[in-house]
Amino acid sequence: MLWFDDRKNISTAQKIEGAVLFFQEKYGSKPGCCYINPGISQEELHQQQLGLRIEKSRYVMPNHFILETDH
Repeated sequence: MLWFDDRKNISTAQKIEGAVLFFQEKYGSKPGCCYINPGISQEELHQQQLGLRIEKSRYVMPNHFILETDH
């Protein structure tokens, strides 16, 4: 699922949390992986709290997040 969030007043981790909640409501399961833009620093993320694998991909535009289930 592609998620776009360009709000400046919340953290990247909060944006991903919002995407995860929407994913769960829409598909009935939790995503296993989130692809992010490589420009996002590790300090902006709290992987342990998010509960999913975070992968950087140069194909993901800024402010976009791609969530998928693990196969």
